Amino acid sequence: MPKTQTQQSKLTLERQKLAAGLPPFEEMVRGSLVTRYRRCGKPNCHCVETEGHGPARYLAVTLKGGKTEQILLSDEMVPVARQYLENYKRWWEALERVSEVNRRLLRMRARELLKKPGGVRS
Repeated sequence: MPKTQTQQSKLTLERQKLAAGLPPFEEMVRGSLVTRYRRCGKPNCHCVETEGHGPARYLAVTLKGGKTEQILLSDEMVPVARQYLENYKRWWEALERVSEVNRRLLRMRARELLKKPGGVRS
């Protein structure tokens, strides 16, 4: 097998392995986990001299137009949100890596076409 075909096969296999190792598409979310403490405003409340009431955990997502959506999470939902955020990160990293692999494959295929009689046609 020629060197180019071997490289293409390796890159194609790498791309397949990346796709196979991804978490379920349905279990991801873009955003950040935010912890907030609030002050209630009552002058004699403990929150006046401490960090406040809380912690309250939110999933914060910036939407189009710069608007931010915050979803209050129960203690039970925090680990789920963390996992969904981690899954999103893994998908994004895999997408970038697959894109890199595909660019290399396209360059190889373009070189092959240039080597063929008649070259590349528009």
